Amino acid sequence: MTPGETPRTFHGAQAPHNTRAALVNYDADVPEWGIGEIDAAGRWIPQDLPGLLVVAPHPDDEVLGAAALIAAGLRSGSPVRVLAATDGTGSHPPSSIPADQLAEIRTAESEAALEELRRLTPGPRGPGSLQRIRLHLPDGELAAHREPLAEAIGAALQDMPGGTLLAAPLSRDGHPDHDTCGEVAVAAAAQRNAALVQYPVWLWLHSTPSDSTSEPGRPPEVPWTAARSIPIDPELAQVRGRAVAAFASQLGTEHGTPVDRNPGEPVLTPIMLDTVLRDQQIVFPGTPLDFEGLHARGSDPWGVTTRWYEQRKYGLTMAVLPRARYSRAFEPGCSIGGVTELLAQRCDEVLATDISGSALHVAAQRVVAENVTFRHASIEDWPAGRLDLIMISELAYYLSDSQWAAVLARASQTLESGGHLVSVHWRHPDAQAFRSAQQIRADLRAVPGWAVQGSYEDLDMLIDVLGPAGPSVAQTEFLH
Repeated sequence: MTPGETPRTFHGAQAPHNTRAALVNYDADVPEWGIGEIDAAGRWIPQDLPGLLVVAPHPDDEVLGAAALIAAGLRSGSPVRVLAATDGTGSHPPSSIPADQLAEIRTAESEAALEELRRLTPGPRGPGSLQRIRLHLPDGELAAHREPLAEAIGAALQDMPGGTLLAAPLSRDGHPDHDTCGEVAVAAAAQRNAALVQYPVWLWLHSTPSDSTSEPGRPPEVPWTAARSIPIDPELAQVRGRAVAAFASQLGTEHGTPVDRNPGEPVLTPIMLDTVLRDQQIVFPGTPLDFEGLHARGSDPWGVTTRWYEQRKYGLTMAVLPRARYSRAFEPGCSIGGVTELLAQRCDEVLATDISGSALHVAAQRVVAENVTFRHASIEDWPAGRLDLIMISELAYYLSDSQWAAVLARASQTLESGGHLVSVHWRHPDAQAFRSAQQIRADLRAVPGWAVQGSYEDLDMLIDVLGPAGPSVAQTEFLH
């Protein structure tokens, strides 16, 4: 491999593993990402997006894979930064065009594409800002430059508002530079307590949602069940089309035949663009733990059915509930349904959700009750309507600061007067946790208008019951 060249990888010349029709059918079943909603103009805008940092391995990835994310940031009135990891000098051999000349061409193309995105109609909070930052790392060699990439991501996050969303390619996208950016971003998000979302580009040409692993018991390389969609409205579709057209060096052969392409074939072929640019942008919101992998490797990764600790914890949890009966309960992160099974006996209606499809499959087999609905959803997919019981069990430490703040706000807004939020969390250190059980307790007790209705603690766990101030159990039943 000569300097400036990239390894052969998936590209538009190959017959895609997917047809556009099959991908459109797949898109129709992907839940909409719950951090945003459609406004009166038909645009998807996040409810709260303090900032957006997009890591782009090469010029054009920020449009092909993250145009909807950038549009969401701009329409939210948020600062958006694009970290251009490389200048894309590996797309053509040095014998066709000098690397420094190609770098400036591709940089200018990226700036022109982003200028198209800047023309999007702003949302109610006004237009956001958009800045592109060049890191000048070598194209095709990012795997050997993880440290400076991580430092640049960390410095950018530190310079942006708290709660900034970090967007990077999927760690299994299929190009070595894309995969490296994704892996480094996952580590940076965990280190900086930042919310993460990963976006695919080349994935659609080499993998399908129906793919299964060759080895039984191993989780799929791509976390398909974690996928969420962002609808592409008509204005964004037009702007994205103009932005893609700005990448002339990748759409033609003016500068010679690109690396690993056949004569006369561009980097971005029509069939590649038709496969990647669809009416919904599919993204993969990240979590610090691979919950899908944990449940795919074993039906009971937490020992729910075998450990006395878990059985005792469930008994204590149900014992602290102040009411004998609840109307509508919400249990995010239900795993295989250990608590759900008990809630079904005390509630008229239970909505139990999890980001792991494998966990929900086990839960649905375990809990067969007409008053229980299992739904594949993340914590962002908060249910509409009022709730009188919210169960947050062994979950809050795995949420980023922005996710946790959103949970506290939504719980406060949807919990009925006389309702309760129950928090159950492990007290021992966890390297994957964003916060301790003690901090979770402090955060919940600081929610305005809520009072502690009951609590339990021992060396292993903290259990708290909170909600709007109200009478005690005895006062409700017989003390007047």
